[in-house]
Amino acid sequence: KTYYMEVPYKGDALVAITYTGGTTGIPKGVMITNDSMNAVAENFKNWGLEYSVGDRFLGIIPVFSSYGLVCGFHMPLCMGLELVTIPKFDPLEFGALVKKFRPNHMISTPAFYEMLMDSKEMVNQDLSFLITLGSGGDTMNEGLELKLARFMEEHNIKYPLAQGYGMSELSAAATFCANGINKPGSVGIPSPTTVVGIFDPDTQEELGYNKIGEVCVTGPSMMKGYWNNPSETEHVMRKHADGKVWIHSGDLGVLDEDGFLFIKGRIKRMITRFDGHKVFPVNLESMINAFEDVRNCAVIGVRDRGHGQGHYPFVLIELAEGVEADVACRKIFQYCNAHAEERGRPVGVIAIDEIPLTAMGKNDFRALEDIYRDFDYTKLNYDE
Repeated sequence: KTYYMEVPYKGDALVAITYTGGTTGIPKGVMITNDSMNAVAENFKNWGLEYSVGDRFLGIIPVFSSYGLVCGFHMPLCMGLELVTIPKFDPLEFGALVKKFRPNHMISTPAFYEMLMDSKEMVNQDLSFLITLGSGGDTMNEGLELKLARFMEEHNIKYPLAQGYGMSELSAAATFCANGINKPGSVGIPSPTTVVGIFDPDTQEELGYNKIGEVCVTGPSMMKGYWNNPSETEHVMRKHADGKVWIHSGDLGVLDEDGFLFIKGRIKRMITRFDGHKVFPVNLESMINAFEDVRNCAVIGVRDRGHGQGHYPFVLIELAEGVEADVACRKIFQYCNAHAEERGRPVGVIAIDEIPLTAMGKNDFRALEDIYRDFDYTKLNYDE
């Protein structure tokens, strides 16, 4: 016999504590509530996505993250989807899982989609059963987006990639694309209950359209705060002149006149040269990931060896099998010199066996910086 007790709904009740990725800082415990999780689910339900009750959703994102718990578990169940959960996801098995379960909807990270495209299981496969391919958890640069768009067209996927933007502190989702509502390089428009603004990081002045600044978000999906960390909570959750509390994301972005958001990189990932010029790594990463031979790339700052301060952009690439590293590095270095802004050109390009990923499938920039921040780029030679 089953016994249960009805409990009144309490919107600000703590449901889960998930941890931030820690790719650019120390992980923090994010307190997610009933209201914040349900706000995301309601946003998806009322967005106009093409779906039917009973459609199959493939859940591969770990539920210890906000992205996996809210968007990969709670949201599909609230929408009445059949949820196929993969308790211990192996990215190398991504293609086999898609082939086996034939999902109608799924979400992933950019790095995992790269592995899906490389999967032998996907050769000559008709993927027309896929309606929604959502991408989040990390920024997908335009180079990888172009590759994935070609893959989706070749495999008969109806709609373009549905990129989204969010963070653990927003219960994972704030903006997203859906169906044909899309712009290349964009992470979509704000969800129905979410307000997104672009602010000057120093003055908190709201900026106009097409002006780069810090992405700030307010709405019911916001976290309750950081677990046992009031100082960090106050730093991230700030009351503005309008009286509202806004989440300060630490991301740089632009809003266009149609309301589409474009992410330009992390404030913490900006590379500042000796002359004060700021380089955005995502610009170089977009350029380099467009090369067919490149599986993944990461741009970090290395110590300037010619001046007393500052850093220069430095490129690490992971190549497809059988590609000659010296030739590829020379080609990419020369291409960047010809096409990147003069003060944004990398001082070096090297190939490594594998770019480390976090458990969420993001490039682990902190690990790369620990290894390569003092790399002596002056010893590299790209002459033929």
